[in-house]
Amino acid sequence: MSGLLMILSGPSGVGKDTVIDAWQEIDPDVVRVVAGTTRFPRPGEKDGVDYHFLSEEEFIQMVEDGGFLEHKEVHGKLYGTPAQSVEELLRAGKTALLKIDVQGALAVMQVRPEVVSVMLVPPSWEELEARIRGRKTETEDQIQVRLGNARWELDQAHLYQHRVVNQKVEVAVSELMRIKEESWQISS
Repeated sequence: MSGLLMILSGPSGVGKDTVIDAWQEIDPDVVRVVAGTTRFPRPGEKDGVDYHFLSEEEFIQMVEDGGFLEHKEVHGKLYGTPAQSVEELLRAGKTALLKIDVQGALAVMQVRPEVVSVMLVPPSWEELEARIRGRKTETEDQIQVRLGNARWELDQAHLYQHRVVNQKVEVAVSELMRIKEESWQISS
């Protein structure tokens, strides 16, 4: 049995992690592929759970070894999707969920055209800015970079097969479950 490959993208602060956590509580067949990154962990993040935190040297070695399905630089740090993790989940019949940015999503769409792509969008620009500021984890300069990137990312939403508004987590999760089920039926 082969699994389903899905992408969930969205700008910083849209609530991707919150939605994924709620989805996984309801549907244990959805498994987020843990990406690799060279950025430092935020408070509470765990290596191997939130990200594989790698040195720049380790990351570059994986790139040279062909160990990433896609990789890129975002906010001055390197991020990548481990190819082996994706293949293992698909062989196990799971939904391999990639939480990746637009750059990574477009790269995956090129090499894996069967991927189901979803852009998680905020209910409004004002709500997104409030969420980013409310985290209180970045300086004003970092916030401005994230807001600029968010505008560009939202402008790319038309490149995705599906768009889901994250106003209420439960509603967003229901919509993702519907998309997953429809995609399973089409691919079966």
